[in-house]
Amino acid sequence: MPHSNVYLSKGGVRTAVNADLPYIQKWLKHEVRNGFGFINNWRMIQEACDKKLMTVFVESEGPVGFLIYGISHDTILQTKSDCQRRGIGRALVEDAIRNEEAQDNAVLVVQCAPQSSVEFWSRMGFEVHRDTENFKHQKSIYMQRLSKKLHAHVRGDELEIITVRVYPENALYSKEPVRPDRVHYVMAKLDEKTRTLELAHRVSVAHESMLKDPVVEVSWGGLDIVKGKAKHEQAAAVGFRRTPNYCGWYLDNITIPEKF
Repeated sequence: MPHSNVYLSKGGVRTAVNADLPYIQKWLKHEVRNGFGFINNWRMIQEACDKKLMTVFVESEGPVGFLIYGISHDTILQTKSDCQRRGIGRALVEDAIRNEEAQDNAVLVVQCAPQSSVEFWSRMGFEVHRDTENFKHQKSIYMQRLSKKLHAHVRGDELEIITVRVYPENALYSKEPVRPDRVHYVMAKLDEKTRTLELAHRVSVAHESMLKDPVVEVSWGGLDIVKGKAKHEQAAAVGFRRTPNYCGWYLDNITIPEKF
């Protein structure tokens, strides 16, 4: 959508322009409570706008909501107080998720600030990101979203079942069996000519500190295609890719090793 100083009468999301800032600054100043408010992050908001990393939800009166820096640790999402509970925050986040998906950022992590925003992010498909092993002393709350991007063209009666297990790092070294942290089941289409299995949906693996270097295991028809650290070349050779935001890895297609 081209930039314009004419706001959409029915409301919509677009990239912010400098002309939006005075409107936003005015209502952010008005909503300060006991010295607290996102106006205290004004320089950060200005910088995001300058970098074209800010989106706004606009109505006839001007911008009534904004989001900066996509879905990341630096995300700030705010809706004008008298416009809340109208789906504005949801629209901004859904737009940001689409943009992140387009960049193959399959694992998204956001810091919930204020902490009361946990419920909102949960409704947006986010879950607890276990960023620390000491939960009792955890000062910040982080939540994550694992992409399950659908590959709609992968369908039919002759699909194969693939199992992807995610383990903590000690699974490679323990003498005792280690239970997987997560188990993903996904159907896949076999291409015998290219020796690939195309998944019906994306499998995403988060880089959580409690797992240290997560281990991935891919099984197909009783065969273990790979088991090793997601960051190693062995996993990359079968199809695991690092997310550009370095929050994890994702798998869309499996390249079957020559030994099978």
